[in-house]
Amino acid sequence: MLTMVKTRPVDFQTQKNTTPSTMAIFQNIPFTALPEIKKHMVERKYAKRESIFQEDDPAEFVWFVKQGHVKEINHSANGRDQTICMIGTNGMFGISSFNGGEYGFHSVAGTDTRVLSFPIQAFQALMEKYPHMARAVMSHISKLLQRSKDTQTFSQECAEKRLLHVLLKMTEEFGRTIPLTHKEIASMAGTAVETCSRVFSRLEEAGLITTQHGKFMIKNTDSLNDRMEEL
Repeated sequence: MLTMVKTRPVDFQTQKNTTPSTMAIFQNIPFTALPEIKKHMVERKYAKRESIFQEDDPAEFVWFVKQGHVKEINHSANGRDQTICMIGTNGMFGISSFNGGEYGFHSVAGTDTRVLSFPIQAFQALMEKYPHMARAVMSHISKLLQRSKDTQTFSQECAEKRLLHVLLKMTEEFGRTIPLTHKEIASMAGTAVETCSRVFSRLEEAGLITTQHGKFMIKNTDSLNDRMEEL
């Protein structure tokens, strides 16, 4: 069950380790713009499985992951939830409702997580002021659209191919060490946890991955991709 605990905002400017310049969206803008960015950001802490925002909540903020990872979950009409995306450190989320309105998905802390909220109107004003930032946002949105298209394309494939696709996409977010469980990967692939475990056992026997509690290590992405293409 998700917990609904109110979070206490943290003064962003007192956080020594908070560095917007490390986030892709804010790279290539003038260093002098960082104070303007910082003044709009509020840091919030969420416990694992705690809701950050609900589907249909007013879309008032763009969000960034400072520490941990965040799940975006879609509630289907048949009552089954599917994880549609995972966002790691320095990643941006909540952007699907960039023009306001309501969020189209449920966002949940996948671990004990620190996130940064940024008011949408202030974010849009910065985009108008800094074209490099606007282009970075458009690139991010394009990747989200491509990811959605890929998900639809792979939805009719066999379970192993869907799982391999998810693993390869997660290396883009986390690198070769993916801090996710069988259940989380299975949810993204739209398959049962038991199926995921069987497939991962075969991948481990083939020397393509190694598993530890709560994470996977990818040994060779090219070999995973070759295996996926062969299915």
